[in-house]
Amino acid sequence: MRVHLAVTAKRPGTPLPPTALAVAREAITRAFPVPAATVTAREWHSATGGTALLSWSNEPEGHGPPIICSAGGRVAGLTGHLAEPAEVDRLLGAPRLGAAVIRTGGCFSIFRADEEELSAATGFTRVCPVFHTETSDVHVVGSRALLVHLVARAAETASSRPGIVWDLPALQSMARIGYFLSDETPFDRVGALPPAAEIRIAAGRRTVTVAPLPEARPKPASKREKRAQVAELADALLTAVRPLRDTPEPVRLSLTGGRDSRLLAALLHSAGIPFTTATSGHDGHPDVVIARRVAAALGVEHRAAEPKRSEDGADLIVPHPLVRSHNALAACEGMISAYENVPGAVRFDPTPRMSGHGGEILRGGFLYNQAELGPGAVLRRVDTLFGKNADLLTREAKEHGRALAAPWQDRCRADGVRALDHLYLTYRVGRWHAASRASLLRTGNPVPPFLDNLVVRTALGIDPLWRRSEEVVHDVITAFAPQLRGVPVEGSPWRFETERPDRTLMDRLRPRWRGLGRPAVGDLPGAGGKPWNWRLSPPPELADLLWAGIAGPDAAGELACVFDETGTATLSAAFPRRRMDAAWNLYTVSTMLTGAFSTATPPSLPPLRVPSPVPR
Repeated sequence: MRVHLAVTAKRPGTPLPPTALAVAREAITRAFPVPAATVTAREWHSATGGTALLSWSNEPEGHGPPIICSAGGRVAGLTGHLAEPAEVDRLLGAPRLGAAVIRTGGCFSIFRADEEELSAATGFTRVCPVFHTETSDVHVVGSRALLVHLVARAAETASSRPGIVWDLPALQSMARIGYFLSDETPFDRVGALPPAAEIRIAAGRRTVTVAPLPEARPKPASKREKRAQVAELADALLTAVRPLRDTPEPVRLSLTGGRDSRLLAALLHSAGIPFTTATSGHDGHPDVVIARRVAAALGVEHRAAEPKRSEDGADLIVPHPLVRSHNALAACEGMISAYENVPGAVRFDPTPRMSGHGGEILRGGFLYNQAELGPGAVLRRVDTLFGKNADLLTREAKEHGRALAAPWQDRCRADGVRALDHLYLTYRVGRWHAASRASLLRTGNPVPPFLDNLVVRTALGIDPLWRRSEEVVHDVITAFAPQLRGVPVEGSPWRFETERPDRTLMDRLRPRWRGLGRPAVGDLPGAGGKPWNWRLSPPPELADLLWAGIAGPDAAGELACVFDETGTATLSAAFPRRRMDAAWNLYTVSTMLTGAFSTATPPSLPPLRVPSPVPR
């Protein structure tokens, strides 16, 4: 992971407050939670001392471009990666940084400075985020929101160890669904730059420019047009992985029985890039069974990794919820719930890794699991996203959530299909996945072709309803690896097969075949029913710990900003049989508000045993 912080004075010729830079150097230990001995630091300062770019990395020497690149009197720091590393020179020289970024392959953001101006830009997905704020004296822009906040607070207060000021209304989204459905952060006055946006600061003045997302073409009217658009997407994906052809180690692909990781396996196979596959789950789980078949068809190594268990195999061994929360908060800065599995800090491993996260972009975003597409149904989907668990919140928190929902509700009334497509990219990818990706970047080298700028631009140019049909993804897989055509997919069948207009009554009545004699996943060993999830079915010890973290004397006082007495009673009536997602979210917010960022070291607490109904 690379962390960048840019600070510039509002009054030209004025040097930066020394306290702000000193706090940045000290606060990095809290804002960049990796082993301190692995971190390398670089700095650039303008001649007047009015602008500075501070950068840190825990990546090994020679991995990627220099921490701070320079050319033509400008310097720049990159997060993420470029599809073609040499493109950094073009980005350094581009007259408009934002316009250049969205035309450049890769998954990255960039921070650029010279003697006259400071700028930063995000790609179409903003999974490498840019956070920003300002005080009366300085503008602060960076890749870690906590660091941006602490430096701004230091400039404002002259304190050598400023405290955190929370954006309490913004926390309603975290409490409801476990990530941000807005450009807000947990930190007062710190915001996330939108997708495909540039922030530019010159002569003390800030401007933000946001490029429109690509316009989708109508659904192809002929097989020839379909083949042409499928080929465009296939070419963009091949370009996105081209640098991996020279990787010294095989790519490690997390493979399931679903569509998206299968597409990556087919892509790597077609590109001639060595890779191995691994699946999390017990031996008879459908994901393991199908992934093994995919790997065998492609002739690559596959292994299954079971969760950690007790010696007798009866119990899962899981981290204490406070440890889970600390890992999520430290890595993801309070922007994702401890419900998610966020690993602790370890030494950086440069071996490229891939998973299918973000693949829904190629399948219509939030349209992919939207059964009804009428205006009323689409509007209800948006209402549900912005209103889930709202009954647990205070009146003020509910009102804040409704205000954030209003622009998207208006967009739904105008064009519901496009609204759901873009909503997924803007928040599910741009906030949830961005937060989750931060935990991966600090420990390894995730390469996400689905989030590549040029892949996303190509995908958004394809009719969203055609993408929703899954025919596009199916045809790209077939083009890359025809031998996978007979391997079933986990879960529901391909949508374009089940929803085709010529489907007969007998097609609907017979068992779920995957076409061309392919068996339904329900016929595979271990399939059927929703998989057991220990986080939603906690044993008494875990349930008691979670409830104490939500409704205990210390927690209740801190959570009162978003979670009132009525909400406590409502959740108590359902807990722990229902609404465990909300319980995990509230536990995370409570942990954050009671001092989670005071130390970079997780608490030393023993793990818990969770009885498992799934045999070893």
